[in-house]
Amino acid sequence: MDVKYVNPFVAATRAVFKTMLGIDVSMDKPRIKGDKMAFGDVTGVMGLVGDKKGTVSISFTQKGALFAYKTLVGDDGNGMSPEVIDAIGELTNIISGQARKELENAGINLKASIPTVVVGKEVQLHFVCAFPIVSLPFHFSTDNGQEAVYVDFSLE
Repeated sequence: MDVKYVNPFVAATRAVFKTMLGIDVSMDKPRIKGDKMAFGDVTGVMGLVGDKKGTVSISFTQKGALFAYKTLVGDDGNGMSPEVIDAIGELTNIISGQARKELENAGINLKASIPTVVVGKEVQLHFVCAFPIVSLPFHFSTDNGQEAVYVDFSLE
């Protein structure tokens, strides 16, 4: 996968976490996924169409999703409530939007569907494209330790 597609998702994730959640994320080495399984417990998924077609997903652990929700709205949330799920959908939308803006600056125009959020471990996602699926593993610190968020996408 060309870095001109990877870098906008890296920059968008870092910017959104910094501006919306006030935290810095660190990224491990990007990798090509060998499967279509979601990493975490709650995953926002969006289809992309335009000059390319594809899918982007943003997957949180439950603790990471609850931390993001509490940081955004100041409330602990009640487990995987509809409000927490909506917050993850909105973060997915914002990160995707920022990445699409960067891609547009590079001459690649994309539109996105409304995010769908799935809850559960080992959920298989149906990316509209064939492999490769690029996985960007990010980590951030909370009062309770390290949490992870994975941004996975495929464009063809």
